[in-house]
Amino acid sequence: MISFSEKAMPKVLSFLLCLSFTITSFVICTDEKEKVLKISTDAATPTGSDFTYICDPARYAKLKLDMKSFAFCHSKLPYNVRAKDLVDQMTLAEKIAQLGNNADGVARLGLPKYEWWSEALHGLSNVGPGTVFDNLVPHATSFPTVILTAASFNEKRWREIGQVVSTEARAMYNLGRSGLTYWSPTINVARDPRWGRITETPGEDPFIVGTYASNYVRGLQDVAGTEHYKDLNTRPLKVAACCKHFAAYDVDNWHGVDRYHFDARVTEQDMEESFMRPFEMCIKNGDVSSVMCSYNRVNGIPSCADPKLLRETLRQEWNLHGYIVADCDSVEVMVTGHKFLNDSNEDAVAQTLKAGLDLDCGVYYPKYVGNAVNQGKVRESNIDEALQNLYIVLLRTGYFDGLPAYNALGKNDICTSRSIELATQVAREGITLLKNDGPTLPLNTATFKTLAVVGPHANSTVAMIGNYAFDPRNPGSPCRYTSPIDGFSIYGKVNYAAGCGDVKCKDASLIPPAVEAAKTADATIIVTGLDLSIEAEGLDRLDLLLPGKQTDLINQVAAAAKGPVVLVLMTAGGVDISFAKTNPKINAILWVGYPGAEGGRAIADVLEDCPSRGIKPIILTRYP
Repeated sequence: MISFSEKAMPKVLSFLLCLSFTITSFVICTDEKEKVLKISTDAATPTGSDFTYICDPARYAKLKLDMKSFAFCHSKLPYNVRAKDLVDQMTLAEKIAQLGNNADGVARLGLPKYEWWSEALHGLSNVGPGTVFDNLVPHATSFPTVILTAASFNEKRWREIGQVVSTEARAMYNLGRSGLTYWSPTINVARDPRWGRITETPGEDPFIVGTYASNYVRGLQDVAGTEHYKDLNTRPLKVAACCKHFAAYDVDNWHGVDRYHFDARVTEQDMEESFMRPFEMCIKNGDVSSVMCSYNRVNGIPSCADPKLLRETLRQEWNLHGYIVADCDSVEVMVTGHKFLNDSNEDAVAQTLKAGLDLDCGVYYPKYVGNAVNQGKVRESNIDEALQNLYIVLLRTGYFDGLPAYNALGKNDICTSRSIELATQVAREGITLLKNDGPTLPLNTATFKTLAVVGPHANSTVAMIGNYAFDPRNPGSPCRYTSPIDGFSIYGKVNYAAGCGDVKCKDASLIPPAVEAAKTADATIIVTGLDLSIEAEGLDRLDLLLPGKQTDLINQVAAAAKGPVVLVLMTAGGVDISFAKTNPKINAILWVGYPGAEGGRAIADVLEDCPSRGIKPIILTRYP
């Protein structure tokens, strides 16, 4: 994503902790979501859907079309030949109608509408119109946010998560509730702890970010036994993943500098060593089938319009086997935000198509490519190339021919006990011990029978799943929630006091009940931190302090506590806890990121039983 230069965030002292992930700003409007739900419900059968795959003879017979006349349905032909045949049979207007994320389809060819935009950053998500939750499938497994998962440094776990997510995705697809293309993971390097999207990323080290990316992508995409195809353009895909956002993107909105106007001025060395390396690894090691370009400019040129970045680097140098998609409305941002070269709408779509951008998440391609062709700014052959890249990926997913290995997947393969336990274990392994005087941890349940669990995150649920998970404005939720007080209740009697009305903690009136709870408890756990109202997509922080009166809450509770005090920090980006590090009344400190829907159980297990295994994916000398 965007680099923090002198125009953006100044470099932060190396002792400050930087951990990252954040909220999605992509919100589906109510009318559009209702439309998608209606389409899915109208097509539903007792098993969820009567759709099988495009080139199903029974389907074409029902459509009263002769499938034999369409070479793109001849399964023995190479994918590139089939994709070319499909595109060649379209009119120019029909081709252009397929260039947006909500592709129109071509009824006379038996090609249905297709929504390319779905999200699977750390589990299936209701963000993005391509995946729909309803009464048939109301839930999916929600794993910890990526910054915590990365803290486990467990490559096997990273791949296992991807495998579970893609299994649930194929089940949703079989039930008519999703597509097969997922615009995840986020693999931008975290360069400043105040960046709002740190929660989405694997941290600050380009190699670790790339290693995470290649493993998670392999988990999403790999079909067992097909990992080492000679021709990677024909390798089957369980689902198609997407590494984003390319390139040099790591600022959203900071002191009036936003991603829609920002020009990342990056040296060639920094570009190669920091910003490009994770994407190169995602393509070369992960064989990802898509890359998303970012909103910002890089050294003056919008990422989505730079042929050196897209065509020369992604395709020619790194040999991407897949398609390139714009971050949503990035082409429009070239005109309205960057005002690049004072481009018209037609100039913008022509430049991005010729640079190698295949798909527009937005409406600029469908609206303006036709005019650009008529004005001689871009050729129909550029459109053909883009569409062929797109359809080859869909062919590889089995969208046209089916993938029999996944035909039996259905509702019972979503929210399994195994997936819920895996989500819990990943959180346990990522939780990071920052201080342990005595040692205080693990707490002995025979000694500490009464626990004061206080703080704005003590009863947290929705905040634990972070962003790109389940937007409460849309249908869908995790399989279940286990809050911190629920988790600790397994080990002893819990006395709960919020201490703050929310994480902004503007009012000190709730602190006294938390102090009173600590006075009589055998041990006190203070659960504080941030949430998406503080750090999120589109919302960078101005400082590294705990919000409002949280510091007062921590100090007052610790001073009054009868027994040992454990501070639990639920954050993605870094916070300054030097006051707690040096406070002898605070015996232990844990950083828990945003630990997912089972986070309360994982936190309690680590404090009471399991050793902390995590290592912060952002280097600091002292603070989380």
